[in-house]
Amino acid sequence: MQNKLGWHDVRDFRVLLATGFGLGFAKLMPGTVASLFAVAVWFFWLSELRGFYQSGIIIAALPLAYYVIHVTQQKVGVEDDSAITIDEILGQWAALIAAPKTWYIVLFAFVAFRVLDIYKPDPVGWAERRFKGPLGVLADDLVAGALVTAVIHISVYWFGLGGQPP
Repeated sequence: MQNKLGWHDVRDFRVLLATGFGLGFAKLMPGTVASLFAVAVWFFWLSELRGFYQSGIIIAALPLAYYVIHVTQQKVGVEDDSAITIDEILGQWAALIAAPKTWYIVLFAFVAFRVLDIYKPDPVGWAERRFKGPLGVLADDLVAGALVTAVIHISVYWFGLGGQPP
């Protein structure tokens, strides 16, 4: 069994998906690179959809993400290899669900999600400790995304930041 994923592993399409189409192999900060990719995809595609559809895409992607993470974990024998970045992509999308398409809200969502994902304060840390396997890899990022999206929507509705509520 291997200890670390490498480019040779992406011959398996499931590993390619788990690594965010290879973004997880970035030399520096692969999670941040994958999150930036997720922001770009959200900005140019998902942001044009209503929040209901954005949520539906994330929910529909979860079983596939679970599966490809499971396969990749089996391949390397590591619970959460740093190259596995599909969780950052889905978590970042969760952070941006129905967010106003303004540069400062998108920047806030990116930075806040990365801070929560890196430092893992509770309940993000709790989710990571509570769940194991592929669910554990996904859970902390989804909780971080949910917290960020809650802050964004509270800020938009209560304080009028970001223009019109989504």
